[in-house]
Amino acid sequence: MADELALRPEQLYRRTDPGTLGFATTAELPPLVGAIGQAEGMAALEFGVTMRGGGYNIFVLGESGSGRRSFVLEALHRRAGQQAPPPDWCYVQSFTDSRRPRAVAVAAGRGDALARDVALAIEDLRRLVPPALEADEAVGRRTAAAEARERQAGELLDEFRAELKDNGSVVLRETENDYGLIPAHEGQPLKPETYLALPEEVREAIDAQVREARNRMLTINRRMHDLQREARAAVAEINRDATARTVQLQLAPLHAKYAGERRVLAHLEALAHDIEEHQEQFATTEREKQPAPLLPQEDFFKRYAVNVIVRNAPAGGAPVIEERHPTYAALVGHVARQMQFGAVVTDFTGITAGGLHRANGGYLVLDAEDLLTRPLAWSALKRVLRTREVKPVEPSGEMGLVVTDMLDPEPIPAALKVILVGEPGTFYLLRAADDEFRELFKVKADFRPDVERTPETERAYAAFVASAAPREGAPPFDAAAVACIIEEGSRIAADQNKLTTRFGLIADLVRESSHWSLTQGRGQVTVADVQHALLERDTRERRPHRALLELIERRILAFAPSGEAAGQLYGIAVITVGDEAFGRPMKVMATAFVGQGGLSNLEREVAMSGPIHTKGFLLLSGYVARRFARNRPLALSATISFDQVYEEIEGDSASAAELFALLSAVSDVPIRQGIAVTGAVNQVGTILPVGGVTEKIEGFFAACQRVGLTGEQGVILPRRNLANLVLRDEVRDAVAAGRFHVWAIDAFEDGWPILTGLSAGEEDEYGEYPPGTIYRAVTDRMDSWAGMDGEEESAETPPADN
Repeated sequence: MADELALRPEQLYRRTDPGTLGFATTAELPPLVGAIGQAEGMAALEFGVTMRGGGYNIFVLGESGSGRRSFVLEALHRRAGQQAPPPDWCYVQSFTDSRRPRAVAVAAGRGDALARDVALAIEDLRRLVPPALEADEAVGRRTAAAEARERQAGELLDEFRAELKDNGSVVLRETENDYGLIPAHEGQPLKPETYLALPEEVREAIDAQVREARNRMLTINRRMHDLQREARAAVAEINRDATARTVQLQLAPLHAKYAGERRVLAHLEALAHDIEEHQEQFATTEREKQPAPLLPQEDFFKRYAVNVIVRNAPAGGAPVIEERHPTYAALVGHVARQMQFGAVVTDFTGITAGGLHRANGGYLVLDAEDLLTRPLAWSALKRVLRTREVKPVEPSGEMGLVVTDMLDPEPIPAALKVILVGEPGTFYLLRAADDEFRELFKVKADFRPDVERTPETERAYAAFVASAAPREGAPPFDAAAVACIIEEGSRIAADQNKLTTRFGLIADLVRESSHWSLTQGRGQVTVADVQHALLERDTRERRPHRALLELIERRILAFAPSGEAAGQLYGIAVITVGDEAFGRPMKVMATAFVGQGGLSNLEREVAMSGPIHTKGFLLLSGYVARRFARNRPLALSATISFDQVYEEIEGDSASAAELFALLSAVSDVPIRQGIAVTGAVNQVGTILPVGGVTEKIEGFFAACQRVGLTGEQGVILPRRNLANLVLRDEVRDAVAAGRFHVWAIDAFEDGWPILTGLSAGEEDEYGEYPPGTIYRAVTDRMDSWAGMDGEEESAETPPADN
């Protein structure tokens, strides 16, 4: 029966026939288009990018290195190229509130043109406004307006002088800069002593006249001030009118050029009005009259600049932005600041776009794990998707800190699709922990970690190699080299019928194989180059495994895969160091003795057993009770442990080995020590699949090789794991030569002939097993222990009192 369960070398690996690939070298193949075997994920992506409505953003989940990001970007670029480009976006000064810069949209590719056009218009106006203000018409109108007010002021004074002359009690004293009232009598000014000498009633009459004249003088003064203001206002209006005509002439071409741009036209109207209101800044003579400032002053004309923050090519389609560093500022933009006279100041020209601005109207691709590690970035992204608008906001303000001179730019409407690329665990964590996530990312594009290995996917793999090789400057690959890469794709997927979609690893193999080919001066990559690349990679990565094998060779780790012993055999653990995993033999030892203590797991007793291992161990009790305690008492105490294991034991892949060791200890039937066992077992004895069978077999083989292959060594594994076998040539060659063996079993009982040469035995109708079987030895030993236990109980129990 053991021979029937032994696997043939061809069952340990699945080869690809280079002749079935249909080419001699990859130079004959077209490049790969689309994602290999990801039809469902790509369909979900297509649905997400075409679906209208809020919240239909996309989370692409898959294993790192699966090419998910590359395929997503490729698909997005194809679609974006068919879409109309979104507008350019600019920030300009708000002339009513400088702290709230206005957002201006202009057709794609016209943002820089608008900035240049406005700058040239301002430059022209600075040159043309002064002559316009000094033109004969403007000067004449200003002179006429001033003279008209001066005439009115003179007429008021003449009228006042006439009134005083008629009165005779007050005389108007006029100086160069002022006017004064002097008491008089009959039109002649009075000296103080003369005034005091007058009768009291005369003085009172003069005083009354002086008060009335003074009130009249105050009224005239107010009117003269009004006339001065009117004159200044008239002059300013004349200047505005002259400036407005010049501005209108200069901005008319811009109005025509940007006739369809609503926001641009609104800004040009506001700009024209502000220039008219500040025409004195454009008048050269007025600026020259002002004293030179002691400290540098901000350029007044900076307020008319156009800050273009988003530029889109007119024929470039929708933007596809991949933000590799999704910090808060990188997403929503920021406002640059500078020190000025000891204070931090800023203005609208310091506004810088973020990824959300640049991707507006298109697609933004972000790494989910990277995004979630950046302070405030996740909440900022959700806010933009929720409110559908984006604006630069200082993070210090978001955290409630006081920020001086902080701008509050007008928000820009946000219309984009956000694609998060991340691990499956991240997706499900967000779904469970963040209520908004489900509403904002309604589309799940799930990229498979592997695809079915079919002739079609094998040819697609070849197309991938044909695409990757030229990008890396590599020579073509021959068909045998590509077949070797396909086989490695199955090995990475740990399944003969699958191919991995971790194309980052395959691309690395392409690069490394081409490197070794080029060092040999070959014009194409051969299978020898691919095998050499794999060998070199193993050499680089497997130092920890070699160190373990050295410990075995030096007998520091006890390992003796020969002979027979009862109650012990080798299981195999998988040790993972970084991206590499390898198998390590570990001795499973059991001791059984009479008693009612049941099964004891020593690792569990010292808290070195994980929950899955503990569950697997407890299932052993169920199997033992089902097999041996339905018709007889179970008088059994046993302990099971792992030798030289100093870390936590987790997983149930050693449960079959533990059960073999236990029943060997009970029956006292020795087990062949050169055979290791891996596999889980349930309560009815079904052998269940486990992970890492390739690593386990190769690890046990390497350990046996170090101490010497005897031809009696091998590994028993679950038959359900046959498809997971992708063993290296060295192991397959040893199996073919009979120096190593691999067996596959479906039921626990099938392992006994391999381990002991004896069958487990079938239970008859009386619950008895045939002599010469393992289970007959087990029941015999349990029956003897039960009798001993019964005798001890009888000896300890006093006779009944009659």
